[in-house]
Amino acid sequence: MRSTVFALILLGWSLGNPLPALAQDADQRATVLHLSQTAERKVARDVLRVELRAEETGADPRIVQSAINRRMAAALDRARQAEGVRVETGSYNVGQERPPNGPMRWRGSQSVILTGKDSDTILKLAGTLQSDGLSTAALGFQVSPETVRGAQDDLTAEALAALDQRAASIAGQMHLAVLRYRDLRVGNAETEGRPVPRFAGAAMAAAAPPVAEPGEAIIRVTVEAELLLAGSRP
Repeated sequence: MRSTVFALILLGWSLGNPLPALAQDADQRATVLHLSQTAERKVARDVLRVELRAEETGADPRIVQSAINRRMAAALDRARQAEGVRVETGSYNVGQERPPNGPMRWRGSQSVILTGKDSDTILKLAGTLQSDGLSTAALGFQVSPETVRGAQDDLTAEALAALDQRAASIAGQMHLAVLRYRDLRVGNAETEGRPVPRFAGAAMAAAAPPVAEPGEAIIRVTVEAELLLAGSRP
């Protein structure tokens, strides 16, 4: 008896609440709209990165490596004395060269990388290391991760608002209304700007410190959505 009563209650509820079936039917009859919206902002590049190399050539690989090690030790000791500069070493390579019109020789190099927000200090340090015999392999400004993260939330909100407004506008022009969002994808903030300049080793070796201008980069966030449009309500 109790089972029969419970079954009747469930039947009455399903007949009186056909919302799931109606919602599914509405989705099937809806128009699908795919949209992509990007919000962007210009920001100043606030981090300078300079890569310098100690390079040596010679007939004996042990002498080449010893000279590189000595020059790198001196460069690191000098660089660590600069405040606010992150110092790290890059790749270390030693290999044979066979010039077409000369004897076989060994060439080796190792790089030191200077990174920080105090560009004046870094450029002055780079000039000193150039005077000590190191050559500049790359020099360029970039946007710091904290600057990118700081802009991400604002750009996400801006892109979502613009996408929502555009969806409503398109629906209105079609005499429809936005039923709901069926899918939404939000990308992470990305930066765009000129590539980091790279230089031939000897071309940047000079007594005067290098000069650089940070310029601006673009941070952007892109959102993509799939919406359902249906007949507007009277």
